[in-house]
Amino acid sequence: MIWSPGDLVEIETVRFLVRSIEREDVTESLLSWMADPEVMTGLNLPERRMSQAQALRWAMGFDNARQFFLLVCDRTTGTPIGFFTVTIDSHKTAETAVVVGDRNYWGKNVVMETRAALLDFLFDTLGIYKVIGRPHGRNLSSIYNYNAMGFTCEAVLRAQMLSVVDNDRLDQLVYGILAPEWAEKRKGTG
Repeated sequence: MIWSPGDLVEIETVRFLVRSIEREDVTESLLSWMADPEVMTGLNLPERRMSQAQALRWAMGFDNARQFFLLVCDRTTGTPIGFFTVTIDSHKTAETAVVVGDRNYWGKNVVMETRAALLDFLFDTLGIYKVIGRPHGRNLSSIYNYNAMGFTCEAVLRAQMLSVVDNDRLDQLVYGILAPEWAEKRKGTG
C-alpha cells in the first residue's frame, strides 16, 4: 500500500473495511457507542454523552499521521460497527485501542481479523517497530485476542486503575508485539 502522512487510510479484510473517519461518519451510532456503559467498560472508561459537535471535534482531531481514528465497517453493508484509535510516538511505537460498538458483531472475530490487517499496515506501510495495547485485567476478550495474535504480556501494572463499574482496583496489562515477531506469526512460524 502506498500511503503518505495525512492521507486517508483504507484497509480491506475479507469481511471488513478499516478506514479513516470522515465528518459524515460522526453519526448517532458513534454517539450511542460512547454513551453505552457496557461498550465503554471494555476500555474502563465512563460512558461519554457527547453532542454531535463535541464528537465531531474529537474525531476530526486525529491527523492521519501520528494519530488515527479508524472506523471498522461491514464490507457488505458499509455500516460502521466499531473503531480503532492509534497513536504513534517518535520511537516508532504505536499504541492501539479498539471498540466494537455494534453488539451484533460481538464474539464474531472482528478484532482478530481487523487488527491483523491494521498490524500489516502499521509494520509494512508505516515502518512501525512495535505495537502495544493496554487492556485492563477484567477485559478477558482483549487478553484472549492479544495472546492469540502473538503479543507478549510485557508488564502487569498492579492495581493501576479504578474500575468504572464498581470502583475496585484493576490491573492494567501491557501487551506488545515487534515487527519481526508479527512477520514470523504471519508466516505461521511464530
